[in-house]
Amino acid sequence: MTKTQRLNVTSEYGLLKTVIMHRPSAEIDRLLPDNYRTYLFEDIPFLQKIQSEHDHFATLIGSKGAEILYFENLLEEMLRDEAARYDTLEAVVALERCESIMNDLMLLPTKELATMLLAGLRANEARAKGFKVSQYLPDDWMMISPVPNVYFMRDPAAIVGDRIISSNMFYPARVRESLLAENVFRYHPRFLKGDSFVYGTKNDERYSSVEGGDVVMLNAQAVAIGCSERTSTEAIARLATNLFQNGKIKRLYEVLVPPKREYMHLDTVFTIVAPQTICAHKRGFMESPQTRLYEAADNEKGFRLHTEGRTFMDVLQDEFGALTIIEVAGGDKYYADREQRTDGANVFTIAPGVVVGYDRNQRTNAALRAAGIEVLDFDGSELVRGLGGARCMTMPIERENV
Repeated sequence: MTKTQRLNVTSEYGLLKTVIMHRPSAEIDRLLPDNYRTYLFEDIPFLQKIQSEHDHFATLIGSKGAEILYFENLLEEMLRDEAARYDTLEAVVALERCESIMNDLMLLPTKELATMLLAGLRANEARAKGFKVSQYLPDDWMMISPVPNVYFMRDPAAIVGDRIISSNMFYPARVRESLLAENVFRYHPRFLKGDSFVYGTKNDERYSSVEGGDVVMLNAQAVAIGCSERTSTEAIARLATNLFQNGKIKRLYEVLVPPKREYMHLDTVFTIVAPQTICAHKRGFMESPQTRLYEAADNEKGFRLHTEGRTFMDVLQDEFGALTIIEVAGGDKYYADREQRTDGANVFTIAPGVVVGYDRNQRTNAALRAAGIEVLDFDGSELVRGLGGARCMTMPIERENV
């Protein structure tokens, strides 16, 4: 009998119980010199090495007892259901504009289909399988594009309390990730959480983007969401309304993040590593009074909006009661910029005061250890080519309450 999964994320540092991850696979080998930037990579990773790095990363996460659910397995198991398969493929072929091969895809073995939905399908591969493909398509035409960013599992969805945010991804190269993740939550027998969405791709919220890397749980009643290149203020307002209807979240802070690639998401520059303790790449935006507060209210909108005089640092201190800041590279400007380029602040907290991060960020790791944080580090030289860190590669779905 399939276990029913509890959804519960009320902090960033409660002991991690269950997390979704994706081991990089065949989709990485679709990256080429003329397309890797389109797919948001800094360079082309070496598949065997990136897999080895990810395996070590997963071992460290599991060292404190967390259960790891691999996305590729969840996807395959979900596709065994006929209705789930049809609904997923109907959305995929519409997105990729390849409706002519819908029936062929429906007949594929489940494991092969799951791999294809991540690694993509070229025209010559489709012809080799006997699919009905136009003779005018070049052999190397991607009928279904790959999703090489899928190992950054943080972004396609986020759990806030016991509710699911299904992301609306900003860049076209990542849209299918959220579609697949949403259907896993809707149809997989471990989840069947169709009534738990507070933001989803199947309704009228597609007009505004939101990504999981901008969603940070401050505590059981407060969440911070970065208004960044990839998450819009319209999406944040809609989320405030929907989260407040659930009754558990009372405060939502909209944090202005400059729309630059080196910032990307709120968690690119700030993570919570222990009670009242953060790791941050301190820059002006965190100390400028540009935070907005949504508070739950019984009115037509469902919230009161305040343009704050407080900075985000003020907000954190007020929410935590006190605040310890561990700066990237210990605050050394030269090395802070260098280590932030390799996601120094984007560590992943697996228990109070225990984080996982890249070993190359030596000065940041030393500053964390000097502050009493246990750092489990690993080589991520290939993983970081996609410009993401340890938190980026994880989707926590259950933590212990703190």
